[in-house]
Amino acid sequence: MKKILILLVVLLVCLTGCGSSPHQATQDSRAMDSAGSAPEEAQYNKAIAAEQDLLEAGIEERKIIHNAEVRLRVNDIEGSCEKIKNRTIELKGYLQNYAVHTNENNASADIALKIPSVNYQTLLEFIVEQGKSDYKREYTDDVTTQYIDLDARVKVLKAEEESLLNILNKAEKIDDILKVKAQITSTRQERESLEGQLKALNSSIEYATINVNLYQPQNSDVNVNVENLNIFSQSGRALIYGFNFLTAGLGNIIVFFFTILPTLVLLGLIIFAFVYIKRRKSRKNNSE
Repeated sequence: MKKILILLVVLLVCLTGCGSSPHQATQDSRAMDSAGSAPEEAQYNKAIAAEQDLLEAGIEERKIIHNAEVRLRVNDIEGSCEKIKNRTIELKGYLQNYAVHTNENNASADIALKIPSVNYQTLLEFIVEQGKSDYKREYTDDVTTQYIDLDARVKVLKAEEESLLNILNKAEKIDDILKVKAQITSTRQERESLEGQLKALNSSIEYATINVNLYQPQNSDVNVNVENLNIFSQSGRALIYGFNFLTAGLGNIIVFFFTILPTLVLLGLIIFAFVYIKRRKSRKNNSE
């Protein structure tokens, strides 16, 4: 009888242990989820704190994008373009776009330059010295908050990805493995997309953009100031002006004459017919 009781007790202990296994597995899964979310919250809080520190630190640590637009009148458009391009290369920059346009009235060139932000002002001052500035505009874009936000989201997604990988290593069921892998893929794609945006933003911060428009009037040598001419030159210009005015007036009269010529011919024929008929009637009456 005692042996039977002992066997029953042993069986009850075994059944109790087996029944607690699923419950324990659930607790382990919840513990892994909690462990996975903890790094995410820590990274996010750390990023927010870093953003606050950066905003309070001052303008020196802000993320600024520099841009400029310049329009110049030059005497030698090709020579000026070469000087600007060579100086850009010397300052560790590069040519982003270059186009030349020419016609019978003028020649122009459009140049887009990328230059390290530390050399931005140096290159801009050099460009302005190459000709007469008609237009100059400088503007900046403060992207500090955007940069910090992207950086924080990337860090959070990295922590989430690491947490999911740990859960994947401990998962045993096929369904759980597939779900975790799908979530890892989604998280990784989002992280890589944000990293691409962060890289592009960082490139815009590190390299300023300068858009330059150069133009050279083709007939600039005939644009002489009348006040600087002597009396003979002024007289010659006045004579040419008067001759042009006279020929223009005669030309207008000749054009007007030929314009109304058909009307005059028709009117003359009508008058001639009227006179002819009237004279014929007069002769007929006299003969009677």
